[in-house]
Amino acid sequence: MRPVTRLGFAELPEDQQKAMLNEHIPYRLSLLRDVNRPPSIQPSQQTNQAFEAGVVSGRILLSFLGIGCDRSSALKADQKHDAKDDKTDDVKAPDVGGKFVELGNLSQSDKAPLADFIRGAHKACAHFTIGSDHQLNLETYAKAGPIIFRLMAECFPNNARSWPKWIS
Repeated sequence: MRPVTRLGFAELPEDQQKAMLNEHIPYRLSLLRDVNRPPSIQPSQQTNQAFEAGVVSGRILLSFLGIGCDRSSALKADQKHDAKDDKTDDVKAPDVGGKFVELGNLSQSDKAPLADFIRGAHKACAHFTIGSDHQLNLETYAKAGPIIFRLMAECFPNNARSWPKWIS
């Protein structure tokens, strides 16, 4: 746990910043990128696991970039660290030299797939639900994935060259 400043930052030591930028973020991007079919097309234990790992990784990256979703499935800012007594173990983009996505700068063609993706991640992967009609399918995944990759590159222009790229 480390302190959260008045400005909302929780700076990491340099070695931990490097680990985030060179190991943890590329790993999550790879999990998101490497899913080529959702379990509904060819259901199996392996496709279910890969799809869910990709969804959870995408959701983690969006939260890292400061993007969340409210109960009405609209995007909202998620820029605060989950803290207890002003200490946190959360890591957000500014903690490692990046910047948050400003929701006002996103187009509607970006917002809708991201909101669908987050809602689906919550309903299909983070909670047991029945009849939620989460619609987390190949179309939703294929729309949101490239947006997440683009936003990561925009928020970390100096690091993105060495990270995995989205493959269509």
